Parts: sequence; C-alpha cells; structure tokens
Amino acid sequence: MSNRGLYQAGLVFAMLTALAWALFVIGLVSAPSGQDAGPVAGYVADAASTGTILYLWGGVARWLCIVQVYLSICLGFARETGSVLLAPVGLALMGAAFLTLGFMVDTRSAVYTFAPVVAQADQLSAESTLVAAQFAQDSIEMTWSMGSFLAYGGPIVWIAILLFRSNRVPSWSNLAGVVAGLAGFVWILSWLPLPPAGPIPLLVNIVLGMVWFVGLALVLVRTDADHSATVATQSAL
Repeated sequence: MSNRGLYQAGLVFAMLTALAWALFVIGLVSAPSGQDAGPVAGYVADAASTGTILYLWGGVARWLCIVQVYLSICLGFARETGSVLLAPVGLALMGAAFLTLGFMVDTRSAVYTFAPVVAQADQLSAESTLVAAQFAQDSIEMTWSMGSFLAYGGPIVWIAILLFRSNRVPSWSNLAGVVAGLAGFVWILSWLPLPPAGPIPLLVNIVLGMVWFVGLALVLVRTDADHSATVATQSAL
C-alpha cells in the first residue's frame, strides 16, 4: 500500500519548517531592543515590532510543521528500524508540544496580552504588569528549552543512528543528523554549569537539521514512487 500522500505532505512540511526557521531567525536578529526608551515604553515597542511578530509566529509554525515530518519518518522507516523508532519520535513530538506551549505562553502573551495592557495603563499598573509578564516568561523558560532539545536535539541523534540500518538513506545524511542533534544540546546549556556556547552550535543545529529533515522527506517520496512504479510494472506482466 502506498503512503505517497503522507510522504509528499512530509516533504512540503519539511520545506515549510525550513521557511519558518528562516522567519524565526530574521525576527530574532531584527527585533529591536527598546530598553533605551525605558522599561515600559521599551516593552511595548518590542512587542509591537515586526521582528517580534516574525519571531513569534515563525517559532510556532516551525514546531507545528515538524509534527507532520516526524510522523512521516516514523511510518516510512518503521520496517527497517522496528518499533524502537517510536521512542525517539515520541520524545520529539513531546518536544514540539512543549515548544508550542512555550511560544504561546511566552511571546504570544507578551504581544497580545501584556503589551496592550501596559500601553494603556498608568505607570504603577504598567510596572506591575511587567512584573507579571517577566514571571510568565521565567516560568515557561524550562519548558521552552527542554522542548527545543527534544524536538531538535537528542532524539535526532537517536533516529539518525537507527537509520544507518536503512539502505535507502545516504550515510552523509545520517551523519548530518547526528551532528545536528549533538549541536542541539546547545538548547539546554543554559541549565548546565557550562560556559555559553556562542551562536555556532545553534547555527549548525538549524542548518544541518533542516538538511536532514528535507533529505529524509525526499528519500521517502522518491523510494515510494520507485516502489509504486515497480508494483505497476509487475502487475502489467
């Protein structure tokens, strides 16, 4: 039975994930810091900026899109890897759920809940609201970091190692997955007694991770098409 539609959807969503990552990064680097205007005015300016909006919805989109990609990987490679593949995929999907929650509670609340209140409140009420906003951000930070690690870190290493059993996936692709997943440990470094890693591991995690996801999606689409063509040929004989 062909799962072509699922695999094609996985490829589309892998590409959309890469696009969402691009929007997220653009928003991250372009979001202004309005602290020079003071904490209240700066908070409102930051929340209303285009960069913050791109950061928010690019972040939400990349986690939602990756769910379809992981489901395609789980179904497409289950025969070669066995049921053990369910474990890392399940952890990755849990990470996607954590991340979506983190973005909705943290950045979405800042843009659509706290910022409008701060903009219309008097000085004392605005400062009190900022304290509440900071508390909400701090309380969700662990969820956000762990979700990032689960969706784009450790489980990718596990899946890539399992896929060395498959003769459909090029070794370079699996190696890219292993390196991307190891670089994904950068997401939880802030919770470990280690110095900051800088932007390089994060860049490696994003770029190689997207290469790996899109590459696996292409493998599934191509091999499913080859299988369907083989079945059609045999049926015609």
